[in-house]
Order: sequence, then structure tokens, then C-alpha cells
Amino acid sequence: MAEFVGIVMGDGGITKRQVAITLNYKTDKLYAVFVSNIIKELFKIKPAIYFRRKESLINIVVSRTRLVEFCESIGLKIGNKLKQGLDMPQWIKKDRFFSSTCIRGLIDTDGCVFSECHKIKNKKYCYPRLCLTSYSPKLCSSVAGILKELGFSPKIRIGRNVQLENKQDIIRCFSLINTHNPHIKKCFKVSLGGVGSGYPKRF
Repeated sequence: MAEFVGIVMGDGGITKRQVAITLNYKTDKLYAVFVSNIIKELFKIKPAIYFRRKESLINIVVSRTRLVEFCESIGLKIGNKLKQGLDMPQWIKKDRFFSSTCIRGLIDTDGCVFSECHKIKNKKYCYPRLCLTSYSPKLCSSVAGILKELGFSPKIRIGRNVQLENKQDIIRCFSLINTHNPHIKKCFKVSLGGVGSGYPKRF
């Protein structure tokens, strides 16, 4: 349930009668299957899936007033989540396992793994980065605080990017928090290729 909350906070939206999650058609096809399955497992509802190829989007939609009411009861917001001060619900913040799982949902929807490269004296240096982007200052602060409690060293860049910039931090994050998004997993492997024995065994 905490992971579902992270997914909705990341790429979801809630109206009075509908819960919708919007993913990237080009990169998240397999992840869309996971999201659909987690909804079926949690709520015994089969969501509708719409492929909007021209816009490169996948919409996963459940039109159930009772689900909307339940989402409200666990701390999710109807309408513009940013204007309402998007943040993790307290029941998630209080529990280390719930908060870690919620962060996984956030990373799988609004996160990325990439190599930051710089050229110094004609030599190219590349460094792996794990970045979670949110325009909610409260959510960025909460995620950074939880990561610190878990022993990581997160940085908040330009007010909206929570980043892990240490290679061992990123490896440990994927070992501890993991990912259910095959695209994120692929980016991790590409950016941190050749990490040897430190490679997360859970993959």
C-alpha cells in the first residue's frame, strides 16, 4: 500500500470519481503491467489501460468513487496535489519499511539514474547519479530526511531534485529499496556498469 501511495504521489492524479496513473509509453510499458497488477492485488479491481501513442503516454485508470474515498482516507489528495502541499502521509513517515517502500514508488515514477559527465583538460569524467524530482518542497524534504535516517547522504539540488551522488550510496539504495521499474533497472546497470561484488544481489 505504501508503494501504491508513492506511485500515485509521483505520476498519479485523483478526481472525485477517478484515480489515474500516467506513465511514459516508450519506457514504462513493462512497469505499467506491474502498476496494474498492484492495483488488482490491493483492491481486487482491474484497471482500464489506455495507450496514447501520439502523446507517448499510458493511462492506468480506475473509476470508482469508493476507491477515491479510500485514497483520501490514507492521505492522498483530490485535485492539484502540489497546491495542497504534497507530502508523505504520517502513517508512512512513522514506519521505516513503509517510508522506504513509498520512496521506491516515487523513484519508479519520478526518478532516474544517469551519468553526470564533465570534461577537464580534455579528459571526460562521468559520475553516477540517482535523482528523484518533485516540485513539492515538503516531499523533497521528507524524502531527503528519510534517506538520511537510512544512512545515505542525499543532496537537494535546485530545490526540486533529491540526489544520491555517491556511487556506493546508489548501489546500496538499489539493494535496500530496490526497483520494480525495468527501465530504472536498465539505467542503473548502464550507469553503474562493472560495479563487481557490490552489485545488488536482489537483482
